[in-house]
Amino acid sequence: MEKREIEDLMEKYGFSLEETHISWVLIGKDVVYKIKKPVNFGFLDYSTLSKRLEFCKKEIELNKRLAQGMYLGLSAVVKTDEGLDIDKAGEVIEYAVRMKKIPQERMMDVLIKHNAVKYEHIDKIAKIVAKFHLKAQTNPYISSFGSIEVNKQNTDENFQQTKDAVGDYITDFEYDAIKRYTNEFYKNSADIFEKRIKEEKIRDCHGDMYSRNICIVSKEEIYIYDCIEFNERFRYSDVASDVAFMLMDLENYSRYDLADAFLKHYIEYARDESLSYILNFYKIYRAYVRGKIAYFQKLKKEANLYFDSAFGYLPDDFKPKLILMCGLTGAGKSNIAGLLSRKINAAVLSSDEIRKELAGMDIYQRDMSAFGEGIYSQKMTNRVYSELSIRAYEAVRNGKNVILDATFLKESQRNKIKDAMKRLGIEPKVVFVDVDDATALKHFEIRKKDKSVSDGRLEIYKKQKKLFEKPKNCINVDAKSTPDDIVRKIVQSLN
Repeated sequence: MEKREIEDLMEKYGFSLEETHISWVLIGKDVVYKIKKPVNFGFLDYSTLSKRLEFCKKEIELNKRLAQGMYLGLSAVVKTDEGLDIDKAGEVIEYAVRMKKIPQERMMDVLIKHNAVKYEHIDKIAKIVAKFHLKAQTNPYISSFGSIEVNKQNTDENFQQTKDAVGDYITDFEYDAIKRYTNEFYKNSADIFEKRIKEEKIRDCHGDMYSRNICIVSKEEIYIYDCIEFNERFRYSDVASDVAFMLMDLENYSRYDLADAFLKHYIEYARDESLSYILNFYKIYRAYVRGKIAYFQKLKKEANLYFDSAFGYLPDDFKPKLILMCGLTGAGKSNIAGLLSRKINAAVLSSDEIRKELAGMDIYQRDMSAFGEGIYSQKMTNRVYSELSIRAYEAVRNGKNVILDATFLKESQRNKIKDAMKRLGIEPKVVFVDVDDATALKHFEIRKKDKSVSDGRLEIYKKQKKLFEKPKNCINVDAKSTPDDIVRKIVQSLN
């Protein structure tokens, strides 16, 4: 079928349309018709009518496992003397999966956005999924799909299909890091894959288990639908892959609490103790697949987020360092940051420089406004810290070690940076430069003689001192120590 024919059906029946890269979904008052597009992506081939018929039948059969009552049967789109119609006498030109219309406002992704997914829902879903996995078909043929060879075929295909995505959709550094980790995991983890196969954890799974494919009508009426029917290589998998997709999706919405609850309940119901050995591998794989699909659809922002998430699940060894230098003005943070940057090859992002830049000033132009006024107003300070966060995020995903040189008076300012870095899986190291009055005064005297970006001075120092919230769990250094000793201590603490 062509798009214009779909539009004819829409006009005839008053359907609305949802379109994906592989389907047209016609939505009526009570019924939904899903028509497969005549496309061939290699891993998915709907290019002929006979193939689309085969996969429609398969979709209905497979989805009745977790969405009984939602899948109503097979429908035919026919050509009649009066034009196109559905399930009437005439020449069959297309097939469709006929489904009961489910309430869109009860879709799990919608509920998450409205903070309406409850822990009791998560418990119920975990129980359904665990029961499904325990009963799902397995045999030697299905188990063979848990091998390193088949997994590598899937991941190699992903990397090959996203080579042209590098640059706009995923950074060079992220692409190389994820690929390197994946291949190293295969080399070092053969025993884990074998263990999962022996434990019969490779099953005929769902393959696409995430919030957009779950409808929570009520606690007792939950549909998990739209499983993978078009490629058994994506559906015959370790049950950990289904679980990882659900967890990754919840974490993508920053609902780490729901993800933790799902995992806890799933392990309890499924009694899967070795799941943890391979879960992160599949989280990376699942996030990467979602990034790939967004890339196919030319959804740059969505692709960026999913690829960033895949990168975020990598171990720390594959990621750059992010350091927050904090302390009162006059502590000598900028000097220490400069020395440290040369030791660990890091970019320094200075709040003083960004502030002047945002204000349209030369970085050495002085602003002697009182504390909290002028370019040091709270509004401007908020802009500065937001910009610090944005630039740090971009630098890190491009593989650069980063030092943030700022006062970070409040714990909330430090937490905002930490929250922003969660998707990239990077926990910033906080360095607190503890300064006494005499040392600060000495630094201010030196600053008067030298060219400085900072406008900090004694009266500002005194104001900050009253408001400063000392960080916890940080690398604490004494401003009275020599800069070289301070840098040496920081480097040792980072390793």
